[in-house]
Amino acid sequence: MPSYLVTGSARGLGLHYVEELLKNSANYVIASVRNLNKATELQKVLSQYPKDRAAIVELDIDNPDSIKDAAAEVSKLLPEGLDVFVNNAGVNYQPSPLFEELDLPLFEKELNLEIINNTILIRTFLPLVRAGKEKKFVFITSVLGSIHLAEGMPGLNDSYCVSRAALNMLIRKWGGVLKYEGITTALIHPGWVPATEIGAGIEPWMNKNAPNFARVTPKDSATGVVKLLETLNIEKTNSFWNYDGTNLPW
Repeated sequence: MPSYLVTGSARGLGLHYVEELLKNSANYVIASVRNLNKATELQKVLSQYPKDRAAIVELDIDNPDSIKDAAAEVSKLLPEGLDVFVNNAGVNYQPSPLFEELDLPLFEKELNLEIINNTILIRTFLPLVRAGKEKKFVFITSVLGSIHLAEGMPGLNDSYCVSRAALNMLIRKWGGVLKYEGITTALIHPGWVPATEIGAGIEPWMNKNAPNFARVTPKDSATGVVKLLETLNIEKTNSFWNYDGTNLPW
């Protein structure tokens, strides 16, 4: 039974990924949330499945102690290792301000979370992934982190673009090492999903500057992302994917 851990599962795309993964009766899914008491919708979904199909753990990626505690709990649930780690959790603190207007302490907080805390996250869960059978590290990112495309998106979500580009480089570099251990890494853009909090934050810019850009539903994003999770292998490692299975430019 393949095992999955999905972070940021309380709502939005993370919740949809969990639901899509659970449709396959062969999967065991651990959903992680920042606050168990607020994850009522997720708990309702998981209550439909037996304990040998789904579990929930508390994990705040902004808190190193929480990351450590979550890994210890996951290791008890999965003594033989974790097959697929899916980091969906992320933030978009300042979708509108331009570089000259950014709240710099908040910008620093966002960069710290995407770079330092994700480094802690990978270090902490790496032994579990190493012990798993499928050995996959997947990070949900954004096409807004593409350096190749950045010049064509002036004034769009400046701080988020930089933080996602930094995350992409972190995984790209680390993935170049992990592939020699047989560990598959991937970065996946879930599509522009206006129905989510992060997607809605850029809607004014998109309506003005890219009115014909494809809008993706949470269901379609989840279907595409889960298909990638299932089909990714070491031959396809360390790539930047769109949710529909096509590759994106770095």
